[in-house]
Amino acid sequence: MKPDPQLETYAAVDLGSNSFHMLVTRREHGELRVLDRIKEMVRLGGGLDKKGNLDPEVRQRALDCLSRFGQRLRGIPEKNLRAVGTQTFRRLKNADEFLLESETALECPVDIIAGREEARLVYLGVAQWIAGDRQKQLVIDIGGGSTELIIGEGIDPVEMESLQFGCVSMTNRFFADGTITEKRLKKAQRAVAAELQEIQSVYRKAGWQIAIGSSGTFRSAASICEANGWSKKGITSKALEKLKQKALSFESISDIEIDGLSERRKPVFIGGLAVMLACFKALAIDEMLVSPFALREGLLQDLLGRLEHRDPRDKAVKALMTRFAVDPAQVARVRKTALDLFDQLASEHAVRNSHRAMLDWATGLHEIGLSLSHASYQKHSAYLVEASDMAGFSRQEQLFLALLVGYQRRDIPEDYAARLPGRLRKALAITLLCLRLSWAFCRTREDEAIPDIKIAMDKSRVRLTLSKGWMENHPLTIADLEYEEQALQTIGLQLIIDYTDHEPS
Repeated sequence: MKPDPQLETYAAVDLGSNSFHMLVTRREHGELRVLDRIKEMVRLGGGLDKKGNLDPEVRQRALDCLSRFGQRLRGIPEKNLRAVGTQTFRRLKNADEFLLESETALECPVDIIAGREEARLVYLGVAQWIAGDRQKQLVIDIGGGSTELIIGEGIDPVEMESLQFGCVSMTNRFFADGTITEKRLKKAQRAVAAELQEIQSVYRKAGWQIAIGSSGTFRSAASICEANGWSKKGITSKALEKLKQKALSFESISDIEIDGLSERRKPVFIGGLAVMLACFKALAIDEMLVSPFALREGLLQDLLGRLEHRDPRDKAVKALMTRFAVDPAQVARVRKTALDLFDQLASEHAVRNSHRAMLDWATGLHEIGLSLSHASYQKHSAYLVEASDMAGFSRQEQLFLALLVGYQRRDIPEDYAARLPGRLRKALAITLLCLRLSWAFCRTREDEAIPDIKIAMDKSRVRLTLSKGWMENHPLTIADLEYEEQALQTIGLQLIIDYTDHEPS
């Protein structure tokens, strides 16, 4: 039988503040071949007010686009899909409601990623485009709502920053009525320059051999410069100055007519131009090449890394464990116990390998707060997990981890999962159950104190079976388990402990 081609089909969806992109590929002979690209100018960021509310018309436009994307993705295994939301999703008020609607339309989970994670993925995508020896490169990606600046060597980023301005946000802020003046353009440039001031000395000192622009703003600028004969390839500082003067010759955005500028890009180009001008000046850029690759290509590479055990999240967790000097022996005890409990429950409940991985990482991080204080160390652990830059993790994943380690012991508030998307709450309850029980069994930090454990779950009833002989010699653990009978009720679980005359089998 021929293998199902869908099993080797992979897709990435980039839900940006200006455009939504979808890239569908198939792996053939070890390489990814593009099957389909879809791009729609949704202008999500343009529909967001200062309070984070989304305009109903823009909301519907986004959902209609996602429904079309969803049709194309149908049939591709979920593990081969990755969709992310960027700056506008980060700013949304009541994001959970729109996130649920988006996931329903797309028929795929949507991860909201932090700015530095967006920068890492952009660089990973652009790095695939660069051939030849390892060299330092500056990569700048001007999106609709944010701008990412990365210096890297080969495929490894060295410096990363994400600044909260982009072509849509700058156009809305400084050219809201469509009028173009030199004064407004200078004011926009100064606003960007003020944000760049904090990083420009670090970036200049790091240096680079080649500068590369990514995203539609740079591609449009390069197209204009080449179409008008201002540069042979890419963008030079002199060509950019000519582009600036040309743009200032028009009184309004609607009047702009420049060879090489598409109608779709025109409404937000002036804001993107302000960002480009400020970046070129602050970083003393003379010449910039333009990459056709961007965030979506980085998403695909990252997805393949996860599937092929090259997951950057493993490295991020190990780095935190090293930084905060966790006890490896205790981590090993808690990990083995928690994963054994999870594996006994996984076959009967809606948890997946991805949730098992989250539990695994949580066991590695559950005691990092001890480096700050023993009192309520779980709270310190949760803060460190949620606040740290952890490469590869989405915001939802980091929050999931933080909730796991934060509620590994003691009371659980009724609203413990309120900040998490609804689709993750059941998995959180089951993984939290496993972590809390493993903490109780491993509290004395002795391998001999951990019994053979049998656990089963029927809807909300959790039955834990232990031997009477073990019980008699471990009163502290029994007290902790009795505490769990009350505490777990908060997350909708009824813990029942049975003691047998024989070892549970």
